[in-house]
Amino acid sequence: MDYLRVSTEEQAKGYGIAYSGKKTAGYISQKGWEHVGTFVDEGVSGALESHQRPDLRRLMERAWTVPRPFDIVVVNECRAIGRTGRAFWRWVWELQEIGIFVAVVKRDYDNSTPEGESKMRKDADYAEDEREIIRERTQGGIQEKAESGGYIGGKVPYGYCVGAGRLVLDECRKGRDCAAKHEACALRRGRTLYVALRDWSQAALAVNTEGYRRRDGGLWGGQSLRQQVLNPIVLEARQVFRGSGGVRRDHEGRPVNGERVVIPLPPVFTPAEVEELRAASGRPVRTLQKARVYTLSGRIVSPCGKRYIGGGTILRTKAYRCQGRSRAYAGAPTCSCPYLAADPVEERTWRRVRTLLGDADRLKGIAGCQSEPSAAQCDGSRERRGELDRQIRIHRQALAIALGVAAKEVAALDLGLEESERAVVRQIAPLQAELGVLLDARRELKARLAESDAARERSAQLVELAAMTRRMWSGLPLKRQKELMAALDVEVTFLEPPQQGRKGQLCALTAWFTDRRLLVPLLTDEGWATIEPMITHRPRGVSPRLVMTGILYKARTGTSWSALPDLFGCPSTLQTYAARWRESGFWENAMRSLAAAEGTPVPASPEMKTRIGCSIEPRKLLSSAQWGSINTSLPDHGTGRAFRFRIELEPWSQ
Repeated sequence: MDYLRVSTEEQAKGYGIAYSGKKTAGYISQKGWEHVGTFVDEGVSGALESHQRPDLRRLMERAWTVPRPFDIVVVNECRAIGRTGRAFWRWVWELQEIGIFVAVVKRDYDNSTPEGESKMRKDADYAEDEREIIRERTQGGIQEKAESGGYIGGKVPYGYCVGAGRLVLDECRKGRDCAAKHEACALRRGRTLYVALRDWSQAALAVNTEGYRRRDGGLWGGQSLRQQVLNPIVLEARQVFRGSGGVRRDHEGRPVNGERVVIPLPPVFTPAEVEELRAASGRPVRTLQKARVYTLSGRIVSPCGKRYIGGGTILRTKAYRCQGRSRAYAGAPTCSCPYLAADPVEERTWRRVRTLLGDADRLKGIAGCQSEPSAAQCDGSRERRGELDRQIRIHRQALAIALGVAAKEVAALDLGLEESERAVVRQIAPLQAELGVLLDARRELKARLAESDAARERSAQLVELAAMTRRMWSGLPLKRQKELMAALDVEVTFLEPPQQGRKGQLCALTAWFTDRRLLVPLLTDEGWATIEPMITHRPRGVSPRLVMTGILYKARTGTSWSALPDLFGCPSTLQTYAARWRESGFWENAMRSLAAAEGTPVPASPEMKTRIGCSIEPRKLLSSAQWGSINTSLPDHGTGRAFRFRIELEPWSQ
């Protein structure tokens, strides 16, 4: 198996995949090895680890299959393995643990011997030093270019283009008859329309009508137009190099690779136009609320195919809204997927995931670890392997002796060279056949032992994961739950459309009784006599007791307002006084006074059938102390064999 990797910088210098492939193929042929396949990562940095390189990740997954599909991985140069120690050694060591080695064409060595490992260590150090030198030179060049006001690379802000090594306005040049719709012209037109209309959606619709488009060719939406016109780079006509929070800094907070540089740009708007735009788009300052945590944001698949994200509200509580409700561009269609109350979905999903992770037997059944060999079977297999090793050693000694004897006997016959070789082969053929049978048996037994060890290790990891789940994850805060959902790559799919309704929320009355865990009281004569003097808003032309009875009937049965029996009167009247009584405080006082009366529970909320999928990688979960208490010490599983499996929990009613 050969692995080919070149970065974008190496491609620019002429080190292409085709060049590396010829070198590795020739090396494999020269060694007399069988070439079973090739994995290629083109334009991928050597600083990335194995799981971050697509084809190397697939190579590592294939290496763990049984029987082992290959014995050695060939690379053209050591830098193809990795440019940093972490990226270099982790996957090499993991392969070495299962008996797969890495060979380097350029210096003709592999890590199956101490001498080869020594050469590989020196090459790894050189590759990392070379990367550091290249990085320093590159960063120094970028710093110098920024200080001279040149284009430093990266995404070009909308409204600009690269010209003569600098960012210049993308606009019609003077003296030319240009029919194209340039980006700077689109920004100016968008600003003018918004100042006149004071509505970004209407401005976007007009910009689209006039033929202006986004950089990707799509139509403008109100939000996308607002984002580009109000871009600080556009408004301030400047770009800051090394000014973001993601810049690497030393312990004193200074940028590691160079100083912060402000690069002036040609302005899209005049100062007066900027002030006019800011005045038109100014809004009153809102009171900041405590940020809500949405553990499943982007992980709930909507019936329309989009995803539910956090950000809505239902009865002043957090909710999920479908991304399809927002227009992709001005005039685009939207979906009617209802809002989802966040707490029930999050709570039930988390409970199901935690229940699964806490059940070791179920995890082992899903991961295929139920047929774990017993200790006696493993001991017997190891004894058998020792016996096979002894027999192979004896047969090899016998073969060497037989070869010497056969050579002397054939030499005495005075035959030709080719005939002599055939005669020697015929004499030692039986011993070679017996040795081949022993080697095949040992290879098969070794593979079984490796699989048995892997099965026991997987089983042990799952048992420990279940124990840790039961011990640490019962009261996990929402922020940690969100991180865990991301680590598990949880996905919730609705098998039926969620319950429709006003924003999809539960009835306010049902929610009121559910939140307080109260029964819906039966209104008797004694109960009415108790609460009648408390009424704050008395209905006109209708009995207040009849209104109260109708409201309690609606809460008790879950019937919609429009479907209430006619005997209670106009549904809108009941709905109006239900809201007024809750707002005035009368409802709270009345229900507290009737708390001791006989009552019935509120109807169960509508069921939503969902399927939950998640990916489980025990070693990653066990090695991450961040999921539990800060003081909790977890064992280090960094040297264990990694395995990962995806499961789909059976459909279930939320």
